[in-house]
Amino acid sequence: MTTLPDSLSSALPTRERRSPGLKLEDGRWMAAAKSGLYVFGAEASSNESEKSKGDATPQIFPWYDVARARWEAEGSLFALEWVDPARPALAGRGKGDPEDFMRHTSEFVNRSIVLHSQVEAGYGTTVTAWVRRGEDGLFSVLTADGPLDA
Repeated sequence: MTTLPDSLSSALPTRERRSPGLKLEDGRWMAAAKSGLYVFGAEASSNESEKSKGDATPQIFPWYDVARARWEAEGSLFALEWVDPARPALAGRGKGDPEDFMRHTSEFVNRSIVLHSQVEAGYGTTVTAWVRRGEDGLFSVLTADGPLDA
């Protein structure tokens, strides 16, 4: 299992510091923790002063914001797509063994999905409906990826 460097794992809740991590070639690190997806910028893992202080600040994304994550073994490519189709994917070439990270990511994303339905509307627009589980209970999201008519 790939784990975060100690300088980064200290930013996770104590009970989640051994969450599986994934390092991308560009220097970013991600951790699949129960409380969310933690993404550390390349500067956090390369800046020696932050390493010594242990104050690297990650971006934290709730699992209900994630539509799907995939790993392409050929080329070691990682891609994470968001529920919001307008939001650019989080992608990069991975380093190390992604097995535990991907297993945990899949489990956390799937646990947040209650219902998912997708349909192609006119003009090639994809309409997606989600019922997701968040901190405050169930909620729904409806997205349209493309133009809609009246």
